[in-house]
Amino acid sequence: MTTEHVPDFTVAGLEGAAPDGSAEVTRFGGQADLAGVQALRLSVCVGASYNPQTQQICFQIPIYGNFCVRLPISIPVGASLKVCAQTCGSIIPTGLKATIYVNGNVVKTIVLFGVC
Repeated sequence: MTTEHVPDFTVAGLEGAAPDGSAEVTRFGGQADLAGVQALRLSVCVGASYNPQTQQICFQIPIYGNFCVRLPISIPVGASLKVCAQTCGSIIPTGLKATIYVNGNVVKTIVLFGVC
């Protein structure tokens, strides 16, 4: 497992790499349907929403579905939220990792599923 964060692709472009850590992750909408997929490399940044009552940030990763991650800190009202995710593995995905950004700063890097 690597110890780097998933870069903010909106700033760094699509040349980035890898995170560590684990968190309480809730997944909605079932498993990703990768049946018949022979190769898939995904690098994406998406917007997110935050529920202050549950301290969860929720987001949707294309192909992989919806996720909610519980954070150990509160996020200020009006903060800019972004999640950048990247598949692990060379061509065949072995996992999916993500880094949560608040106002452009890294808050948490997690493996959403699989091995990274």
